[in-house]
Amino acid sequence: MNDFYLERAGLSRAAGRRQDDLTAKIARCLLAGLILLLSACGTGSTATTTQEAESPRATRTRVTTPAPSKPTSTPVPTSALGLTAEDLAGVALTLWHPWSGGLGQGIQEAIDSFNAENPYGISVQGMHKGDFNDLYAEVESADPADLPNLVVAYPYQIRKWDSGGRAVVDLEQYMTDPEWGLTSEERADLYPALFGDDPAVGKRLGFPLQRNVEVLYYNLSWAGELGFESYPESPEDFREQACAAARANASDEQASNNGTGGWVINTTPPSILSWMYAFGSEILAPDGEGYRFDTPAAAEMIAFLNDLHDSGCAWESAGPYNEVEFASRQALFITAPLADYPYQVTELERAGNDDEWAVIPFPSPEGAPVVTVYGPDLAVFVGSPEEVLASWLLMRWLSAPEQQARLITAGHTLPLSTAAAEHLQAYASANPQWSQALALLEFARPEPNLPSWSVVRWVVGDVGTQIFRSYFTSDRAPATLELMDETAAELNARFEESSEP
Repeated sequence: MNDFYLERAGLSRAAGRRQDDLTAKIARCLLAGLILLLSACGTGSTATTTQEAESPRATRTRVTTPAPSKPTSTPVPTSALGLTAEDLAGVALTLWHPWSGGLGQGIQEAIDSFNAENPYGISVQGMHKGDFNDLYAEVESADPADLPNLVVAYPYQIRKWDSGGRAVVDLEQYMTDPEWGLTSEERADLYPALFGDDPAVGKRLGFPLQRNVEVLYYNLSWAGELGFESYPESPEDFREQACAAARANASDEQASNNGTGGWVINTTPPSILSWMYAFGSEILAPDGEGYRFDTPAAAEMIAFLNDLHDSGCAWESAGPYNEVEFASRQALFITAPLADYPYQVTELERAGNDDEWAVIPFPSPEGAPVVTVYGPDLAVFVGSPEEVLASWLLMRWLSAPEQQARLITAGHTLPLSTAAAEHLQAYASANPQWSQALALLEFARPEPNLPSWSVVRWVVGDVGTQIFRSYFTSDRAPATLELMDETAAELNARFEESSEP
């Protein structure tokens, strides 16, 4: 692997999608209430008094005018946290994060700005703790007294810590506090797809710091030459375009590209999960307590991808990344995270390829396209009231448009709010694929947020691999999905047992 790809450490794939190597091995081994509706009974109305006539010629209506009321002042909400600015003077915090390179520099610059500009005298020390694997392991092994104030981790990791006795602060009261929290306008400005509540948790354990999105890269120029004027909106459209690209490569004068074209197979968990979502799979059991993979929608997805491969319209590349194949017109489509798109730009430049290309959602048979969003949160471990409030103020600082711009230009991920997006207009103009991905947020679905997703996600990826094996046929889908449910249930049970304090 050359230096160009080594720089990816700390970005999407090295830092996120391959974060659980050890638990992935475990997964692969295992693979072989009442809602009360309240309604108001009525509302008060302003009464008018009608004076009855003493005689027919005296009939009239008299309206009683209320006497002017004394002016009253609207009470100003006060903080329930019971702390003042003076209480925060000199508070020192530590933050553990997994980033090096450009993103590591970006988070450190944001921390340095906070240290210099916050009016309370709060100081924060940022500490790089290796990748997500290393950071997670260090939190797991640390004595509670040695834990940092803040940590960057994936939501399902944070849930595991909270359920396992490493007390994580519920941030809801801080976020909504009238003195220290976000204003109602600021909360309304956050993108729901990136900042939704998790009803299975019932509290807010993390505050989004970075959000990536799984998309399809699509060669518009090549598609136009093949006779297609728009991106595929259904799986059948996708098949038609992918197969046309495969036939084009098979019939041209280059023997070296025979067997290519179409879609380069990608079986990473976000890729297969996105296809599942696109076909209508819900993944989580209705009660939110486990998983449900064995559905007709998932079986339909498996049959589609298996047939795409058997028809020669999807093919496997030996390379770890598929930007080279996309840049050399060996693929009309590839699957990739948004954060990796600068590498695609670089690879196109290296190939001398000026094709126009775009990021698009995963097509759906129901006309409901999908992209999957995922990424780490900031969480706060329980400490003194002053430390927790100071930690929240850092989180609020990092959500501001100026700091979001700093992190996004370093990591090429999504902004958390429309205000942050507006602050990035120059960046958006220079990076059209980033702007296209931002427009896809209306189609966004999150990863499951159960603690066991750290290993179950690899079950999803492994089943994706099986779909494209030479021995696999679509009639194996029911048994495969049944095994997925059994394996996921066992893994989920093990995590619940291990999380008991």
